[in-house]
Formats: sequence, C-alpha cells, structure tokens
Amino acid sequence: MTYSFPCQDLSLAGLGKGMSKGDNTRSGLLWEVERLLDECNGNLPQILLMENVPQVIGKKNIKDFQEWRKKLEQLGYSNYVELLNSKDYKIPQNRNRCFMVSILGDYYYEFPKKQKLELRLKDMLETNVDEKYYLSQKAIDGFVAHNIKQDENGWHMKFEPYERERESSNTICSRNPTGATDNYIYDP
Repeated sequence: MTYSFPCQDLSLAGLGKGMSKGDNTRSGLLWEVERLLDECNGNLPQILLMENVPQVIGKKNIKDFQEWRKKLEQLGYSNYVELLNSKDYKIPQNRNRCFMVSILGDYYYEFPKKQKLELRLKDMLETNVDEKYYLSQKAIDGFVAHNIKQDENGWHMKFEPYERERESSNTICSRNPTGATDNYIYDP
C-alpha cells in the first residue's frame, strides 16, 4: 500500500500547523491511514510505502512521526526511513522527499544507491514550444515589481528564471502556478 498525506501543514511554504493526531490539520490525514490499518482486522498489507516532504521528520514534526512509527511497529512492521532527492536518481529535478518503507515482519531493507545524473534540464525540455507558454512582457514586469517588493521586505521568494543549460530544476510548487518561485526557463 502506498500512502501520503497533504504536506501544506508541514512544508516550508505552508503555515506549519503540523500533523498531530486529533488536530484536524490537512497533514493530520496521516492518522486516517492508522484507521484504515486498524480496520484491516489483522489482514495488513505486507509492504507500506510513504512519501512526503522532508519536514515530516523535521524538528517540529518528529514527535508525531515517531508516534506514527511506533504505531506501525506495534502492528508488526519494520520501518526504514530515508531522505531521497530525485537528482540523485537520474532525474534533473531538485526534489528532496522523505520516504518510509514499512515491511510486515522482521525484514531488512536498503534504499537504492545514488546514481550519477546524466541528463540535464535541457534534455527534458521540448524544443518547439507554443507561444502561449511564454510569459508576456506584462507578466515579466509584474514579477520584476514583485522582486523589488521582496527586497524591500527582506523576503526571499523571487522571480529568477533558469537557463536552459541548468543541470536541474527546483521542485514545482503546488500553489497558484503564477508565483514568482515557480520553474520558469529563460529562453532568449
């Protein structure tokens, strides 16, 4: 069984409400997985695979995560946790995620070894892109104004388009796709 839960209350871009049991946060949906496993009446899945943002094991959330691991151990699972970045597995995107593999019984598991990145961002991009996917000058001017406001307020989320030659892209944001921190490519 694979599972995850909303990261908005865990991620750096979110409000940091956490994932405590009974707090009714979006990230607290983790505890619905507990309910599902309890309802299996002992007929549990052999393997569980969890994926989420690295902050799921961060300082603010580690206590809740440890509570979750303890629950899985009580059910008979052996748990293996690792932070993996897609760029370390031949994908030209800087996307760091926390994975937990839980195996029912006394088993040993090793996460895959890192692999050299051979492709670059430009290898993944289309060469002929419809004009509708290019930013208008008005949009660019808006982002430039946004950068000025960010500087004035000491904030760090700026519009900084990537060169096509860049090795990898950052994680794509799940919020409004017109944000200044999304993955824009500069194509002169």
